[in-house]
Amino acid sequence: MYLNRCRRSLRVDGSVGACLRNGSAGLFSPVGVGDCLYLDFTCGFFAVADGSDRNTSASREFMGMFAKMLKNKLFLSARKVYAVQDIAPLKEQLIAEAEKLLVEFSFRDSCTFTGVLLLKTTEKIVAVVLHMGDSILISCNRRLKTAVQCTKSDFWMVGRSQHFSQVEELHLDGDSCLLLATDGIRDIPFQPWSSHEELILELFSKCSPEEVPGALLGIGENSSHGYDDLAIIALDPNALSDSSGRFIFGGTSGNEERNFQKEKSQGLCQDQYILQTPDENSGDFVNVL
Repeated sequence: MYLNRCRRSLRVDGSVGACLRNGSAGLFSPVGVGDCLYLDFTCGFFAVADGSDRNTSASREFMGMFAKMLKNKLFLSARKVYAVQDIAPLKEQLIAEAEKLLVEFSFRDSCTFTGVLLLKTTEKIVAVVLHMGDSILISCNRRLKTAVQCTKSDFWMVGRSQHFSQVEELHLDGDSCLLLATDGIRDIPFQPWSSHEELILELFSKCSPEEVPGALLGIGENSSHGYDDLAIIALDPNALSDSSGRFIFGGTSGNEERNFQKEKSQGLCQDQYILQTPDENSGDFVNVL
């Protein structure tokens, strides 16, 4: 597992790639980066969120609440193999505890949220999806050459609703890969492919998962148009190792973002991937601005 704080990127060879890109306003933006990533290798939960310009750090606050809930309430383990009959009660418990957070967060600030809990069973991997807003989850099957957007864009928001707009259960086979992204992905041109889904399927077919986010950003980096913040997680659920650790990227305030961009422009932030060895006994998450 390798972390590059300068690029706001995390890579796990053969299984996971994640990155956060600030919008084209960059250093001159008066607000922070509302997009946020949450990767919980200990529990097997991965999510993206997008906070409003009014309080861009709301997304990071909610991700932090979610991380503490998973640690203190559900006691999930990505290493455990669950019996098929255990999935339904686990799903109901996850929804109940997560919606308590929605109630607690209500009418304070707002953000979108799209997350997926991966549960290994004796038969397959089950993905429990929680969604509200306009971030997306795309499921690709490399053998069948299919790519489907599993979430529907809507105007439901954390902080405005006490329930998720969409709860799904996906059954994944050995050729399935998943991509989570905030709405900034729509600024990436997909021609000559027919859709973003087709583009992402091709990237998963040609690239290892940890390379997919960078490849997507590379396609859009020469755009002459302005672009939004973007958070991406690409993963192969069947290739996830026994990694541990919790990471939250982004959701910065205006001051935090300006200081981060200045450090980059002055060469104070090293552009290199550094091996991470999280403490398995620690429930803390690593905050990456």
